[in-house]
Amino acid sequence: MMNGMRRQAASPHQRGVGLVEIMISLTLGLIVTGAIVQIYLTTKRQNDMQTSLTGRQESARFAAQLIQRDAQMAGFRGCLRDLGTVVNTLNNSNNFLYNYGQHVVGFENAGGLPASITNVVPGTDVLTLRTVDDTNVVLAAGMATSSDSPVTTAGLDPVPLANGDIALVADCSGAAVFQVDKYNPGTGAIEHVSAGVPGNSTLNLGRRFATGAQVFRLRTTTYYIRESANGTGPALWRRVGLQPAEELAEGIENMQVLYGQDTDGDQSPDVYRAANAVTNWGQVVSLQVALLAAGTQDRVADADPRTFDLLGQVVDPTNGGALPSDGRVRRVVSFTVALRNRLS
Repeated sequence: MMNGMRRQAASPHQRGVGLVEIMISLTLGLIVTGAIVQIYLTTKRQNDMQTSLTGRQESARFAAQLIQRDAQMAGFRGCLRDLGTVVNTLNNSNNFLYNYGQHVVGFENAGGLPASITNVVPGTDVLTLRTVDDTNVVLAAGMATSSDSPVTTAGLDPVPLANGDIALVADCSGAAVFQVDKYNPGTGAIEHVSAGVPGNSTLNLGRRFATGAQVFRLRTTTYYIRESANGTGPALWRRVGLQPAEELAEGIENMQVLYGQDTDGDQSPDVYRAANAVTNWGQVVSLQVALLAAGTQDRVADADPRTFDLLGQVVDPTNGGALPSDGRVRRVVSFTVALRNRLS
């Protein structure tokens, strides 16, 4: 009996968890969970912003490189100086696509565009550059007459020209523009006839080009702003001749261009003008280009009511407050590029 009482007295007193302890535990749990969620949301927003910044910078860099490259090569004709004679044998040689004597032309606020350029975002500029692709092709034999088919090195790989290409044959004394009817990679012969679009108005290239004359592929390239095919807003597009337009860089919302005009013939820009104020496109020797680059994700930053100055053109993403801020990260990228072949 006494032993049983001792065992009962030695047992510890058992207690349950009280309501106060439960409420404290729940409160602490909610605080910790809230802190974890807040940290997660902050980290996610920072990551989204960093991704947006990186994408914006990459799009702007890529767009600037493409425009600069074509501007620097606009009007290139091998070793022929800018004042050398160029014969354009194409039909409709003054047509927008084939006027290769005009190395650069622009359209202010998407006005007066040719029929081949469509769906341009209103209020943005359009820039056209006429340049060459270096095919590394030279004449393997001199032309017997000025109307003969030029013959280049046979068996080149990859094939440097395609049927229907617009080509430029040039040496240090002259150059000629013509359309390739057929290129024979086996013989290297470049046939040119009067048929086709645009076709050649004459087979006479103006002179007999000798062995070593260079052959280039010509192109008319237009850069403009159009809505992205991915539904992310405006983007930079490019169209080469009558080929299908291609989207180059998402997030490029606006492009403004000023043209450096050399009015006194010293091969240096005397005044920068908008496209609708340029009096002679042949005097344009440099470009100033401004791009408004934006991230393609909404709500990654605080609402931004700022306007942006693109070479004197004020751009307001909120349309004067009529639209809510989309929370995208934006930046203006500006650069000046010389048309090197107008300065030689």
